[in-house]
Amino acid sequence: MQGIMRAVVYLLVLVVAVIVRPAGAAVPFEQAFEEVRQLRTADTRAFSEALIRLEARAPEASPLMRERLRVLQAHRMVITGDTAGGITLLKELSAPGMPDPLRFEAGGLLANTYAITREFHDALQTLEFVLPLESSVADRDIRHTVLQSAGIAYNLVGEFRIGLRYAERVLSESPSSRSLCLNGNLVLESRLGLGMTISQQEAEDIVRNCEAAGEPILAGFSREYVARWHHGQGRTRDALHLLEQGLASVERAGYPILIGQFHAAIAQYRMALGDRGGAGRHARQAVALLAPHTSLLPIVVAYRVLYEIEAAENDAAATLMAYRQYSDAERAYFNDVKSREMAYQVVRHQSLQQAQQIELLHQKNQLLELQQRVSEQRAQSWLLLALVLVGIVASVGYWAFRTKRMQLKLKRMTETDALTGIFNRQHFAERAVAVLAQCEREGRSAALLMFDLDHFKQVNDRHGHAAGDWALRRVADVVSPMCRDMDAFGRLGGEEFAIILPGLDATAAVRLAGDAQARFATIDTRTAGYGFRLAASFGVAETRHGGYALATLLSHADQAMYAAKRRGRRQVRVYAPGIDDTDAVVETIELLREIVREPVPATDMPPRRAIA
Repeated sequence: MQGIMRAVVYLLVLVVAVIVRPAGAAVPFEQAFEEVRQLRTADTRAFSEALIRLEARAPEASPLMRERLRVLQAHRMVITGDTAGGITLLKELSAPGMPDPLRFEAGGLLANTYAITREFHDALQTLEFVLPLESSVADRDIRHTVLQSAGIAYNLVGEFRIGLRYAERVLSESPSSRSLCLNGNLVLESRLGLGMTISQQEAEDIVRNCEAAGEPILAGFSREYVARWHHGQGRTRDALHLLEQGLASVERAGYPILIGQFHAAIAQYRMALGDRGGAGRHARQAVALLAPHTSLLPIVVAYRVLYEIEAAENDAAATLMAYRQYSDAERAYFNDVKSREMAYQVVRHQSLQQAQQIELLHQKNQLLELQQRVSEQRAQSWLLLALVLVGIVASVGYWAFRTKRMQLKLKRMTETDALTGIFNRQHFAERAVAVLAQCEREGRSAALLMFDLDHFKQVNDRHGHAAGDWALRRVADVVSPMCRDMDAFGRLGGEEFAIILPGLDATAAVRLAGDAQARFATIDTRTAGYGFRLAASFGVAETRHGGYALATLLSHADQAMYAAKRRGRRQVRVYAPGIDDTDAVVETIELLREIVREPVPATDMPPRRAIA
């Protein structure tokens, strides 16, 4: 969410000073166009007025320049609130049939606009067709803008390595001062997301570049990234000093999201240094600024600080209320992270599927070409024709065989998870619905077991995504033999799995969860060169409470699983009506304090903004 708001900021700050010239001096349309395009919206009113003057000169422009003028008009729609109109116009300008440089420019802005409106799937799909057009674009600033959009979009969905690659590409081409500032900012975010080292000099240079470019908002984001890095290195006082030193500048810039982020971070660091009074003041300011944005990580941090303060005061009612606010914000944040990660996985899978379909069409075209050649040679001789026909029959059989194999392969790919080989989310849902319908007809019970690996983010952070992928495959390997032929076992996304168990009740599902937990403990990660342990939190739901609707069972199992996580993880919880309220009431102040000692997950970087 933070990244999305920063996308709006970038849309507003990617500007260059207007070239001053004598009044009345005429300039070619192309030069006037570049001046307006570079101006963008540091001052929205000034940009709109300049664009109106440029639109009056449209008759003297070439057809291509008139189309590029429409890109600026779409840009104006987006920054003035008509996002739907801007998207419609950009779709038209980036459609096949338009010149490739125009499609590249319009498509980059379209992807950026989708990211602003949180349509991550559409943003990534747009980049899939835009980026291959880069070689046709000679304008360096346009290429840099679209590459920056790509880097930001991939950071938004947690693919920091890809985001870093695009940022470093722009930096290698001597970008403008504003591009230098933005890409330095993007590099900081990517490296923090990957857990990479940042030198003190490099961090200071990035902040200095943004300040020199007259970009106080981007400079503020850079300061927050550097402060987070200091805190992660154990230099909390340096982190606090850096933020407090820049707070006045950020407040003058007037961007509420960034101001709230600063207050939340200052509250976190003051709390870590034992200043509860100062931490509380800044946490309350952060909540006041960020309350409408419930899926932001900074508001999770602010609510946690307030919860820790109330817990230290030994006021049970206030502590419980603060904990509920913190818990709700944390869940909203994690749901947002999962939705962005899922968007990337879906687009990645669709791209692979599309490539395979293209290959299949290519093979079919080869067959058609072969048939055409046979037809052209038919008149040469009946003997030759007979031989060719035999060859055609053999070829048709061969290609039919290949096509059938390809169809079977595509079917398997659409039903299974590419990483673990078990059912993917869509096919699991289809199988589960069918199983539940059969159980309902036969009057049999059914149970749904859902589990999520504990502290899995730490595995990726400390050992890399290759270790995380290895762990997910091992989990699938040990659970699959425990399932019956009639059961359905699938990966819902990330580190979350589910099993539908027809004919079984909650007791049997709990027993199965216990067996799975025991098997997780036997997974030896040292043989693969790692050193972590695997465990999971399980949630069980059964038709006795939820009926035979899959959506209800998934919701109940999810509530039970989150109850297991709140009660300390590495356990099984069975859904019963009011499970969330019961857990909240039963927990004592000591249990709440125990939760306080559990660190806030330093998970994926806060979402960041896209660019125009």
